[in-house]
Amino acid sequence: MNQPEMSTVLLHGDIDAIKNYVFETSSLPQIRGGSQLLVECEEEIKEKLKYLEESEIYCSGGSFLFAIPKNQVKEAKQEIERVCLEKTGAATLTVVYEQNLPPDSPDTSPTNSWAQRLWQAYLVQDGNNKTSPKPFARRIAFLAGQLREAKAQKTRAPFWEAPPFGLRCDLCGKRVAARLWRSPEGEEKRLCLVCWIRYEAGKGGGQFNNRFKQWAGSKELTISAHHPVDLDHLVQSARGHQYLAFLYADGNDIGGLLQRVSDEKELRGLSKILRRAAEEALFEALRKVCGQALRDADYWPFEIVHIGGDDVTLLIQSGYAWEVAVEFLDRFEQKANQELRDGLERLADWKITASVGIAVADSKYPIRYLEKLAEDMLKKAKRRAKEDPQNPCSTINFLWLPSPVAAESADPLLSYYEPRQNVVLTGRPYTLEEAGSLVVLMEQATKMPRSLRHRWAGALEKGLFVSLNTIYYDIARRKEGERHIFQNFLQALGDLAFVRGMTKLPAPLWAFDKSTGKWRTALLDVLELTELRATRPDVEEISEESV
Repeated sequence: MNQPEMSTVLLHGDIDAIKNYVFETSSLPQIRGGSQLLVECEEEIKEKLKYLEESEIYCSGGSFLFAIPKNQVKEAKQEIERVCLEKTGAATLTVVYEQNLPPDSPDTSPTNSWAQRLWQAYLVQDGNNKTSPKPFARRIAFLAGQLREAKAQKTRAPFWEAPPFGLRCDLCGKRVAARLWRSPEGEEKRLCLVCWIRYEAGKGGGQFNNRFKQWAGSKELTISAHHPVDLDHLVQSARGHQYLAFLYADGNDIGGLLQRVSDEKELRGLSKILRRAAEEALFEALRKVCGQALRDADYWPFEIVHIGGDDVTLLIQSGYAWEVAVEFLDRFEQKANQELRDGLERLADWKITASVGIAVADSKYPIRYLEKLAEDMLKKAKRRAKEDPQNPCSTINFLWLPSPVAAESADPLLSYYEPRQNVVLTGRPYTLEEAGSLVVLMEQATKMPRSLRHRWAGALEKGLFVSLNTIYYDIARRKEGERHIFQNFLQALGDLAFVRGMTKLPAPLWAFDKSTGKWRTALLDVLELTELRATRPDVEEISEESV
């Protein structure tokens, strides 16, 4: 079949290895500057393509899609390919454009078993039926595949000569130092040109932080605190141990939603809805949870690293992380789905959800490891969100490292929660509804003596019977009024397991998970989150038991 001639083609690009560039060092000014430079790259790409009669479909989160006249697309590609490298000195950009339209979908499904599986994966859910993707959505999918192939075939990377006798950069430790930088505390550091460029870009506070400050002013939120100078300042107001949380949020199955988009206008509208919902949801969550700290503390307890489309990256004091994640997901769901119903009625039957992965460690822990752990926890949360395709939901997962262990995968660290073959000391990941229940349990557990919480956590590690005896004995020793409070707490804990579909037992501390054949408890999750919440300066806790 002869394909129609295209007068306009799609130009698709993506910045390579964004996270490796932004989180190359654990210096907050470097992280802030790296994020700012990538935003400036996006703005420069838009500016360079203006004169080519381009039509911007989306440009956010390090990725972009433009509709360009076919006779100008090669020129456009050449014009923007070196934007990132010239601005950052290290980050590169991969750009592809349509050569031909993708082939039409076959009229009948294949009969071969393997081909049938591929065909089923190709179809998209439309209401109660599975159908072929829209022609425009297929163009996007083929172009995305072309982009992945181009990234995989790259044979060149930015190279900075580093002779063995050259003095290395004090921050990245890779390239030769070229500039002398003095920190606000008066400490001198020698920086390479790449780190120097990042530092200069991050001096202004970062675009996302500045947007939040402007938004807060419009909502009459008083901000007396200053932008944190470094990660030590970000966690400065925490009581006790100063833990840092890396919060990574991303939409669930947005690719499936994109496969239902019918034209440029719908995709442009959907992109704006996701970006606006993510930003407003995050800003409102931070105002609700961190509002008092912004008024009373010396420094902000968080750093907004990036907001791009449905993607959010946040560094925050550990005590605020879980509640910010719950508030963000709740607001994101409401805003995104309401705007979808109002602005794109044809797609209104799709429920937009998101997942959050949180990794918590000491503020000195290397950020590049913390980012990979948060991403790993996000993937596990997304798997939980896909368990019931007919009932999509938002999910949250977290990992806390009380002691620093250098790791890029969460699996070896999560093995701690399975001390015995048939016992799992965690119920995570959690749905948004379950995570909201955890917030209430955390508030109740904060009012328990710290020594009691530690004793219960230790008892859980010793198995079902030891933990049941220890915890019920502790409750039995209490006065009648206190016993009632503790019993209600454990009952709520048992209800949390029952919501997930596990077998409910008279003793609600443990629940049997039929899907894995193991006993699970959510109590240790509550105790860990309570310990982190107790580091907040606005949270009062009982540190010792009154005898």
